[in-house]
Amino acid sequence: MANKIIVFSGHGSWQLGKDAFVRMPANCTIRFYTMNMKTLSDNLGGDLDRGMITGLEPDQETGPNLEVPDMRLYPPHGLNIRRPDPASWHLITLPAPIPVDDKNLQITIANKYGGGASLKVLLKLLKPVIDRSDDVTFLWAACRAVNLRAVGGKASGVNIMQRSGGGPEEEELLQG
Repeated sequence: MANKIIVFSGHGSWQLGKDAFVRMPANCTIRFYTMNMKTLSDNLGGDLDRGMITGLEPDQETGPNLEVPDMRLYPPHGLNIRRPDPASWHLITLPAPIPVDDKNLQITIANKYGGGASLKVLLKLLKPVIDRSDDVTFLWAACRAVNLRAVGGKASGVNIMQRSGGGPEEEELLQG
């Protein structure tokens, strides 16, 4: 068993609603380097993509067994995702299989899954890795847009950045 860093890279948002939160597993912490309703600079995002966090203080951090916003990770359309050293990192584009070994993980979502995946689904996909690790630190290397919707499903225009529609549903991502 080992300590592991798992980076979620791409576009990100939080869809408010009845299932707006998810509980972190017992051995997991998630760090956000921007506040809700804020974008993430390209330079900081690039450092986070590569797990370069030494000396950085997160804006928010949620530890084991605590609730966190159920963020949604979207494909990195138009982003330059910086790659960490493949000698110590796996670069995974979901729904690819996730290796269970001592390497850290950089997770992105395949472009055909335009609807992205919730943190709840990502945690389910990563469960074998989480269960094998003593301590897991998730780094959210994406913006934290908030999807507020008016009655009737019309977007209210508050910092919406998600790439909704046009791709297979989340359940298909789970099935690979």
